[in-house]
Amino acid sequence: MQMGIGEKMMWLAIAMLLSACSTVSNKAPDELVRQGIQRNLLRDNQFNFNGQIRLLVDRDKVETSSNQVANETLDDKTEEVAASAFSSEPVRKKHEVEMSTKANAQSHYADGTLSEDCDECEELSNKTLSLIVDQVSIPFSGAVDVPHGKFELIPEVRYEASNILFSIKMPMQVDFQKKVLIMDIRAIRPFVNVIGSILIGKPVGIFEESYVEKTLPEWTNRLPLKELIHAIPKAIDDGYASYDKKAFVYLSLDEAGKKLGARYRIRLNSTREQDQIAAVAAFDSLNKQLKQSEKRDAGLNGQADKSENEDYAVLQELLDEIREEVQSGKLDKVKYDSAITDFYFDDHGRLLAMHGINGFTMDDLKIRRLLGNKKMNNSFWIYFDYRSHPKFTMESSRKNVLFQK
Repeated sequence: MQMGIGEKMMWLAIAMLLSACSTVSNKAPDELVRQGIQRNLLRDNQFNFNGQIRLLVDRDKVETSSNQVANETLDDKTEEVAASAFSSEPVRKKHEVEMSTKANAQSHYADGTLSEDCDECEELSNKTLSLIVDQVSIPFSGAVDVPHGKFELIPEVRYEASNILFSIKMPMQVDFQKKVLIMDIRAIRPFVNVIGSILIGKPVGIFEESYVEKTLPEWTNRLPLKELIHAIPKAIDDGYASYDKKAFVYLSLDEAGKKLGARYRIRLNSTREQDQIAAVAAFDSLNKQLKQSEKRDAGLNGQADKSENEDYAVLQELLDEIREEVQSGKLDKVKYDSAITDFYFDDHGRLLAMHGINGFTMDDLKIRRLLGNKKMNNSFWIYFDYRSHPKFTMESSRKNVLFQK
């Protein structure tokens, strides 16, 4: 008996689905992470996202904190998520010992002398800071539309304690096609008027516009930004490829992963030095790809265009400067020894969420004094929503823009 066309198509679809699932399940953890990130950059690159950043002085609170996020996917019962993030005992113990040793080594003033009064002052300051920081969270949301060159981020600083709630948002949006940066200033608009009146010495009219619009600098029009954006996905992949494959491990799903509908959870155990190597590898990849684009453009045009070569040279020089600062550690105002990042994927290898935790100390001496030389702890969540088109909340026009430069 011959199968009908419809039945053949059904079995073909089932075979393709099973084949895809098999391909994902057979991948090494580092391969699945790299594949999922590339899919997020190149294929599923129109999405909404949200998440939360928490800072805690006491690391024990990282494990017990609820890590609430601005996403309906998860509820408040996420203690296990925070606890599982430090479940790797070797990483945890190494982190505690090394960070404690480093903090103690840097626990004095430059001359190594501290009075008892100053010790008490620092202890009091540290306790006060701990009470404040532990009540602060930074929820954020936004949208990404890579094909249309549009990105929106809505960060919020939120302080919540007994009988008090403070929150402020500062939405911002970049449109690379229009080459403009837009910021929503309504949250600070009253303060701008008051401060302006004080500085000028006379009343300043209250403006009604919602946005401030900033045109990208003219010199950016000359740079090969299109080629740079095209090179970024491979550069990121080359950066992740620089990590030791053994740094990636499969973990069982936690409550967060189950609620997300994830199929796989992979952890990356890294150090500050390894992260630096990865960043340098990404910059090297960018430079290499830009040089190839420059040669290709010269070949298509029949000869090298002087101004075009200068544009490539300017961009490559800028990337080289940043690379050197990353490699030398000049950009590191935050010092950490170990960090972990959990990646959550669905059956098809699509990236659903990321969760990272690390402990760090500040490189600035004054800040270290304020913190009592204790390390801070950072918990970072981000969720990706591919179910609908990117939802951008900001639309500027001549009527609602205060000024444009």
